[in-house]
Amino acid sequence: MKSYRFDSGVKSLPRWPFFTAGLLIFGLVGYFGYATFLQPDNTQTKEVAANQPTPPQPVALEGRYLFNGTVVLARMVERAAGDDLSQPFSQMSTFAPEQYDAMTLDWECPTTEDIIPYQTQVERLLFNCHKKWLPEVSKLFKIVSLANNHSSDLGAEAFATTRENLNNAGIQTYGHYDPGIEEDVCEVIALPVRVQMPDGSETAANLPVAFCAWHYFFRSPLPGEMEVMSQYAEIMPVFGFMHAGAEYYATAGPDQEAIARKMIDLGAEFSIGNSPHWVQNGEVYKGKPIFYSTGNFIFDQIDYETMRGLSIDVTLKVPYSQAVAAWLEIGDDCIVLEDTCLEVAKEKGLKKYDVAITYDVVGSAGGSRRVTKKADETLQKAIEDRVGWDAMRSQLGQ
Repeated sequence: MKSYRFDSGVKSLPRWPFFTAGLLIFGLVGYFGYATFLQPDNTQTKEVAANQPTPPQPVALEGRYLFNGTVVLARMVERAAGDDLSQPFSQMSTFAPEQYDAMTLDWECPTTEDIIPYQTQVERLLFNCHKKWLPEVSKLFKIVSLANNHSSDLGAEAFATTRENLNNAGIQTYGHYDPGIEEDVCEVIALPVRVQMPDGSETAANLPVAFCAWHYFFRSPLPGEMEVMSQYAEIMPVFGFMHAGAEYYATAGPDQEAIARKMIDLGAEFSIGNSPHWVQNGEVYKGKPIFYSTGNFIFDQIDYETMRGLSIDVTLKVPYSQAVAAWLEIGDDCIVLEDTCLEVAKEKGLKKYDVAITYDVVGSAGGSRRVTKKADETLQKAIEDRVGWDAMRSQLGQ
């Protein structure tokens, strides 16, 4: 019998591709299965993380500051000190400076390396607080105002040098002798604060606060000139300062009243004035304090009124929030002169934070031959009476 073979006409495929593909699939399945076996249980990890305690958050910021009056380290102050540059500050311990986060001055002089003869200072009232003073000054004072009638004694170039020298010494400056230079009216200051934790511990930080100052000793404000402060007051606290008023009077004049009250109207938390070289009265206007003249702090005038001064003790408290944390993040950038903190705050959409401020007044006694120190009880009472502090404190609800 014959056998028959049928041919379909289709060639048989080689077997090796199927074998290779099988091995590949088997390997991938095995790999992913092994990896899955080794992968930690994310659900369990998340549960453990959720059970971890949340790090404690700050509860508040606090800062305490002493705003002092006129300082001129020239003429008889310089002569009395001789080579001892610490001499004018040798009684500062009476103010317990360690209790303040920063102390300020009304810096009424240029600060360069120029030498002005003593007699020229006496006859022409041209001052220079020489650069040599800055190492001693910077140990105590971190913020100074230049909005006064003597910061221009040596001209515009010396004024620029003054700001540079002070800032290089670690002293922040604000204000200008010319109130018409709009960009120098306000400066965002990196105000030292303490960030308080629930356990009572504290860490140091810098909080942006606008310091706005006007020098109106020689003229009155021009229309619209003071309104530059408004853009700062819209988004941050503003501290207001003025150098205005006739010299050697115990009571503020109507020009001082108009300027200080307008500061409050434009959003300042308070107004502190100087220029008269005497301590003057104060008032509470729309719930905010105005101190019309702090008088001299370190100067060489020797009559009774010019040898006593007024310092304003300010305590600032700010409830902590994420909004405040955003301000603290840019605080260190505000230390430099003519910073861009206002613009940065606007770009970031930062909003004005709440502040609670309490005040006290501290008297001082000084002069060219008596180094400035804290007032005794009798002088303190006389200064409080001049200011009208009892009435002010009551109106402030303190």
